[in-house]
Amino acid sequence: MAGPGQMSMASATLGINMEETVFVKFPGADHAETFMYDRVTNCDLIKMMLCPCCCLIVPWVSKTRQMKYALECTCCSGNWTVLMNDALVGRTRMAACCENGCLFEVCPCLTCGGKLKMIAMEDGNHNEQFLLARNLFPCWPCVTACATICVPLGTTCVSIDGCCKYCNGQQIKTITQPVYKGPWTRTSGVDPEKIGEFVITQRFNPIGLCCAAPTPMKYFFRPTSADGTKMSADAMAGLSMILQLYRGMPSPCKVCSSGGGLQIPAGVPCADVGLDTQVSWMTVPEVMAMSS
Repeated sequence: MAGPGQMSMASATLGINMEETVFVKFPGADHAETFMYDRVTNCDLIKMMLCPCCCLIVPWVSKTRQMKYALECTCCSGNWTVLMNDALVGRTRMAACCENGCLFEVCPCLTCGGKLKMIAMEDGNHNEQFLLARNLFPCWPCVTACATICVPLGTTCVSIDGCCKYCNGQQIKTITQPVYKGPWTRTSGVDPEKIGEFVITQRFNPIGLCCAAPTPMKYFFRPTSADGTKMSADAMAGLSMILQLYRGMPSPCKVCSSGGGLQIPAGVPCADVGLDTQVSWMTVPEVMAMSS
């Protein structure tokens, strides 16, 4: 025990985390490993400032590992890569020509069912690990175009709905998007297998009479199958990069570093048409229990 006037080693502490972090629970680990945004080298920083569209490097570091997200030249591919301890472990890849079928490439309007591969995540050996897809339906190009025009109205309706939910004590909105197992092609004739889902949480705060605005809280992956719980360390690193693209990479040019060609779920029905997203409202304790 501590003597008179001495502070106990178990004394209480408190603080507020302000730095950007990424947490990953690798296979076989007891606890999640926390990565903190690391320093960009002077040379890379200059390149990022001069050409943010073709040179974006986002380094992360934990107690035992280094992880880096890097954008390949936009003129060549525009794919994002993830490196672990300087070894390539993953790369995004947009759907290749005719990968969704020749009919879709020739006339997408005549493709009125099934799923469409949007983007895939490969490992360092170009093996497809997981993918994101969207649903197709009759007249989907026309419906998508009309829905895009209605986004401002949809955003206003969501703002009003958020204010009503806030008054009822459910100020946290969760948006889920399915993640599917790879490899998969539309020409296989079967739908891809769902292995988990990305979860985006937003806090709605009142900003005026009958209106509330969302503030991003947390992005995480939640497995929903045995394959989702047994993903490799390389796949987990790739998942973390997709979530960071949703959030927006920390870089001198936020516009160039957000999305990476992905259609990011917004929680607005007309904006998320075809993404098969699900929306729910929760209290703060419910969200904490869900993501713990």
